Amino acid sequence: MTSVSFVIPVFNKAKYLKTVIKSLRQQTGNFDKEYIFINDGSTDNSLEILKRERKNLKNCKIISQKNKGSASATNAGICASNMKYIKFLDADDLIINKTTLILLKLLEENKNFILAYGLQRKVENISSEKLDDKLENINVTFQKNPIKSAMRNSMFNPSQFLVRTDICKKLGGCDERVIHSQEYSLTLRLANIGNFIRLNYPVAILPFKAPGQISEKKNNQIYRVSKSLELFVKDNPELNLSLKLYAQRRLTARAWRFVRGKKNRRMYLKYLFLYFVGLFRLNINPLKICNEANKIYKNYLD
Repeated sequence: MTSVSFVIPVFNKAKYLKTVIKSLRQQTGNFDKEYIFINDGSTDNSLEILKRERKNLKNCKIISQKNKGSASATNAGICASNMKYIKFLDADDLIINKTTLILLKLLEENKNFILAYGLQRKVENISSEKLDDKLENINVTFQKNPIKSAMRNSMFNPSQFLVRTDICKKLGGCDERVIHSQEYSLTLRLANIGNFIRLNYPVAILPFKAPGQISEKKNNQIYRVSKSLELFVKDNPELNLSLKLYAQRRLTARAWRFVRGKKNRRMYLKYLFLYFVGLFRLNINPLKICNEANKIYKNYLD
């Protein structure tokens, strides 16, 4: 029999917790389960709700810490996980009843893959969603060497994937230098060493808008994912040159679009130059170019 640790970072999600925990209780499958909630310094009554609702979950633990951000909270959950696999879940998202079972089956049957994920869909009100989708005859894609795809864009949010625990721990979890958007740094680290499986069907249900939603701050979000990629290149000097130049291309193009969108004419010349360095894959100093490209966001962060 296999096993899964459900890891749920929580910061001021009292409005959603009962619905989210209900979706956890309804996960089907005959495998061992543990539930790990990380209360990241919530100032609402999230902790009280967690203490009350844990009575309906077997093998459940609550970890409380000062507010350090989702990367730190996620890493605390990874460190505390004792099962073979980790299923992450954001505390304002739902997963349909067979999500964990289907993703688990994919990884159990494909030992050369380290992560399986599905798609997402967004709704106005998660509390009214039915979660009993049968998930039958769904197409899957086997993604070998997914690092370039991970560099291109964030491939999934935490609620969409299941990963092998030992590998997650070996890589050190998320990069805590980037406090939020924790899944992107972790995705890059995982994509650099292993293969993914994509279930081509929505398994996670997200609200269109939720109070305190990190992704609502667009400038901060683009900076976080860009900085994560820069730090990934810095931390992996052994990366193939073509990948370093691809990261350079992504970050310089993104920065140039940002400058034009902000109509910051004072910076046009510098970022147009960086754009052409990236476009023509010029091997000047990719890490330095990535760092320069990311400087544009600093004055626009909330």
